[in-house]
Amino acid sequence: MKNLLIAIVILVASTSMVNAQTKNFEIELDPLAYALGGASGHAAYTFKNERIQLGYGQLTLPEGLQNHEGITESFKAISLKWDYFFGKEDPSHGFFAGLTFDYLFLTYESKTDEYKDDQLSIGLRGGYKFDFFKNRKSLSGLYLTPWVGVNMMTKSGDIELDDLQYSRKSVNFFPTVHLGWSF
Repeated sequence: MKNLLIAIVILVASTSMVNAQTKNFEIELDPLAYALGGASGHAAYTFKNERIQLGYGQLTLPEGLQNHEGITESFKAISLKWDYFFGKEDPSHGFFAGLTFDYLFLTYESKTDEYKDDQLSIGLRGGYKFDFFKNRKSLSGLYLTPWVGVNMMTKSGDIELDDLQYSRKSVNFFPTVHLGWSF
């Protein structure tokens, strides 16, 4: 998986250098995922008012965020996102909205049982890309992007582990903040 992500990063980076005035390459991390013991990384290609982003994330949900006592939830996800920026002065900053496609590898565990499943989620997201450092050469390109997504899950319904009933949601609400670098 790492080799695939590195190859995509190199491909997008080399393509973006063809016309640096209208195209950029971006790398983002989700600090909240790391703070919760997981990981998340994304590579993006921006052109005019649009961005295409490929990402990977993994997380075992902390107890307070899980949907059922006695069942541990974890996931690995590959995501593809497309965003449109509404800015006129700086077309790849400011408010944006877009589509997200996530392929999830889910694991639900109880004390003695485990259920694994994979599924696709399709959704909408929106947020704002802040460029706090555009006037400082040493930090130029760093940005912060808070965003929220709402995804429809392709599978929902109940699963059972150790006689515990777990209801999977058909809609997932996902707020987060990404820290990125554009070059």
